[in-house]
Amino acid sequence: MKNSNWLNSLAQQWGRGLEEQEAVWRWREAVGDALSKLARPLYVDRGTLHIAVATPVVANELRLWSREILARLANVAPRSCVREFRFHLVAEQKGVGGSKVTVSSKELDQAEKMVPRNLPSSLRENFVKLLAQVLAQESAILAQGGRRCKKCDVVFLGPGEECPLCRLAP
Repeated sequence: MKNSNWLNSLAQQWGRGLEEQEAVWRWREAVGDALSKLARPLYVDRGTLHIAVATPVVANELRLWSREILARLANVAPRSCVREFRFHLVAEQKGVGGSKVTVSSKELDQAEKMVPRNLPSSLRENFVKLLAQVLAQESAILAQGGRRCKKCDVVFLGPGEECPLCRLAP
């Protein structure tokens, strides 16, 4: 299964790559609740923080404030070494059906099998919970007529055969 390969690869790459992603996890702390609802950090690649925004207006506002936001990120996530932003326009998705998705024992069992056993126990436990939530969310999206992206295998709602981020890629 593709997710299993991805997780194994991720588990083997902890370290430098994990430190670089610190800005993604600490984004809300750097920018506050209001801004974190308008702009979602995706990943850091070679000093560039990729950020999903719903409108060009949000991207422009973030560009205007980029110097201050970069300084805040340097304080809360110094290991990321973020030097610039790249914005991705992605249509905002309200929750699936407007309600919280409940994790079933099926998703928990599936996640348990997918997460590598050689991770530290507390990390593995958290990873299993997170993956089970993602699997439950995927099931809910598919039940509402969603589909898997032909490029990256992510489940999404909306038109086309590729998710909004893959459609942006060159």
